[in-house]
Amino acid sequence: MILDNNLIAYEYYKNQYTPKAVYTSGEKDETKLVDKYSPNKQASAVLILEDDIVNNEGYGLKKGFYNICPDKYLDFLLIYQSGDLKAKIPVYKTEIFETTNPEQFKPEKMSYSKFKRKQQKEYRKYLKGENPAEVEWKEAQILYIEEQKSWVIVYNFNNISLVGVIKF
Repeated sequence: MILDNNLIAYEYYKNQYTPKAVYTSGEKDETKLVDKYSPNKQASAVLILEDDIVNNEGYGLKKGFYNICPDKYLDFLLIYQSGDLKAKIPVYKTEIFETTNPEQFKPEKMSYSKFKRKQQKEYRKYLKGENPAEVEWKEAQILYIEEQKSWVIVYNFNNISLVGVIKF
């Protein structure tokens, strides 16, 4: 018995003073660029560019169709074309809108037959694929501001609005 207690005390002592595991690169797994700037698994909004957005050297975005989605921490808007990252736009402004309506949670007084009809109506919507709880609304638009000579990208996702700016 004494031998077992000394062994437990030795393991505790050894674990107390050994250095903790250190990340070799200095960054944790969730901050790696591969995870932070990878495209989302969800369907992203489509951004249509009618004009080229290029600098003096000719680098930039050519006109066409692009997928746009925010990064993991809502710091950047990521613009993809055919799965390749084409641009990373810093987010200038973030707005989060309140979506819950207190009237929505108030119980309604209704008869059992009216409740059943309402339930069947909702069930028919679900069969058509119109479940309002699962519908995600995404929109992206781009505007050119002549005074500041910059492009403004507005990305809306359900109750979040992100505004990014491209300036040359």
